[in-house]
Amino acid sequence: MANIHSHQSHGIAAQALSDILDDFNIPHPTDGNGPGVKFTGTIPPPQQTKSEKICLSLVGGIPALACAVTAAQIFEARGGDQQTIEIDLRRGHNYIDPDIGMTPSLNGQEITLDVVAGNPFSRNIFETRDGKWAVLSAVYVDLAYQWTALLECSMTESGVREAVKKLDASDLETLAAKAHMPMAICQPEVAWTNHPQGSHMAKLPIVPVKEWAGNNNDTHRPRPSEAGLPRNTSRPLSGLKVIAITHAIAGPATGRTLAEHGASVLQVMFTHGFEHAFVYTYANLGTASTRLNLNRESDRARLWTLVRGAHVWIDSYREGAISKFGFSDDEIRKVNPGMIISHVRCYGTSGPWAWKPGFDMQGSASSGLMYLMGQEVDDGRPQWPPGMVINDYTTAYFGALAIMGIILRRCKGQSTWSQGWSVSPSLCGTAMGILKFFKTSMLPIADSEASFDSALPPVTLESETPLGYLRTLAPLPNMSVTPLRYEHGLLMTMGSARPVFPGKNLLVILGSP
Repeated sequence: MANIHSHQSHGIAAQALSDILDDFNIPHPTDGNGPGVKFTGTIPPPQQTKSEKICLSLVGGIPALACAVTAAQIFEARGGDQQTIEIDLRRGHNYIDPDIGMTPSLNGQEITLDVVAGNPFSRNIFETRDGKWAVLSAVYVDLAYQWTALLECSMTESGVREAVKKLDASDLETLAAKAHMPMAICQPEVAWTNHPQGSHMAKLPIVPVKEWAGNNNDTHRPRPSEAGLPRNTSRPLSGLKVIAITHAIAGPATGRTLAEHGASVLQVMFTHGFEHAFVYTYANLGTASTRLNLNRESDRARLWTLVRGAHVWIDSYREGAISKFGFSDDEIRKVNPGMIISHVRCYGTSGPWAWKPGFDMQGSASSGLMYLMGQEVDDGRPQWPPGMVINDYTTAYFGALAIMGIILRRCKGQSTWSQGWSVSPSLCGTAMGILKFFKTSMLPIADSEASFDSALPPVTLESETPLGYLRTLAPLPNMSVTPLRYEHGLLMTMGSARPVFPGKNLLVILGSP
């Protein structure tokens, strides 16, 4: 690894970066080949980052660093200059969840996490009749009402606890599965690796990536993405056009990460879609936001026009939620064979649980992460990780990293632009990756707190936006030639854009909305 400082923390971070790049099959930067990487500061004391079981400094920093390393290699492959990437290990933990280090604000007022107020499911783990622990998600208000109706209980924590306590874990799982509700039973890591889905996922990389095996013989169809990206660009991903039909955090933040490196990202929301202000104002930075009603033929036509001109498709809804409108992988590739298609799910796109819905917390519960958090704490019951989420933003970095790995292959001539790819990031896969690479018990971190630098808050980014004056986290890490920035606008009002790709010389007018 080029330009790595010899300090112990830096060696640990360098090894973590190496492990992640290997898992994603991305070349390591070496002296004279690829960017230089510089670590500053040391890994902070675990107590200061709110977790003694997981090294949050590395969880928040290394995936973002891996994205930057890959982006820098793309930039060089497109004719750009070699550069140095610098990351401060004292700040990495802030990027697990923005509420850990600071709460973003608009016009001086903190953006509230409205999912918590009065929601009996938030940050709670419920005991079943047979002594197991269940995580039931209701991150949107409709789910809270659906859960209480399903359990036939009141909208109170005590009411939910009483209802869950009447059911064995297997009965609760069956009830949730029939109603397509997000829930998971907390279990040790070893139990998950012996579970049919867990054992299946354990054989895969963090984000499975595969070439599309189909064959499109219609040579008359337009294939605009086959031309690739031009050389001599100002940003690593300049010219890359991304459709993101996403909600919640992991999907939109994948688009945000690509936008940080210059991609033109259009977030497509359903006309009836809702998103929490706290989630939207951080996960959707740097992207345009439009609304389409896919029940309408005219809006489906607009989306198909976008598909023809895009390089990347990202969706993060439940299995079948988008394909039922005709946008299956096969149909997309009939129009654009070279499309990189990324489906962000809780448990991936293969295995017996590929259909199973879930959010960040289901990934933590199933994988063993919550079980680890509870070990040697109080009565040993599973515990919620620090912050509201631990997998969401990391999944976004991992999903973007997998996409950029494909772009790098294409720019280096190792894959053609007409070859389609499938990318399958998952919240549970990320949790498994965190357990594999970032447990403090596996890292040779000094016991003495004197060996650590103190944790630092994030560097902030402040700007006027259409929503008001925004103060938020500046993207991580620092790149000497192509610094991370949101060149297509910092924050756009939800659903306010026309259905076109943002950016100068990238607009594709699709007719009247």
